[in-house]
Amino acid sequence: MSDRKARLESLLHREIATVVQQELKDPRLGFITIVSVELTDDLQQAKAYFSVLGDDKQRRLAEKALESARGFVQRCYAPVIKSRHVPALRFVYDDRTSKGHGMDELIRKARATDSDAGAKPEPATEQKVPDLPGH
Repeated sequence: MSDRKARLESLLHREIATVVQQELKDPRLGFITIVSVELTDDLQQAKAYFSVLGDDKQRRLAEKALESARGFVQRCYAPVIKSRHVPALRFVYDDRTSKGHGMDELIRKARATDSDAGAKPEPATEQKVPDLPGH
């Protein structure tokens, strides 16, 4: 990744997150976080990944609110971008957080089926494997 692209992604992340948190007053947003921003190699498109606290209904509401505010957010970061072209913005739901919670739940269920019912969270002790003859 080029330094310019990385700097621009960082700048966009900061600007978009600030606008979403401080400027947008849409109640559909709820507890929203701009997780990261990725630019295409030609710097023409920006994907702002977001997560939202709540269920699928809250996620859909936040998506609609962000989509309706997309033009406003672009206009807010346009003066900060020192480039001829302002990257077109697209909001994308970041499902890594929900996948992480699902993985935690699977681990918890697996631990509950252990012989100790998950009471001993320490890792299994390493057992010495006997040497094979001839080695």
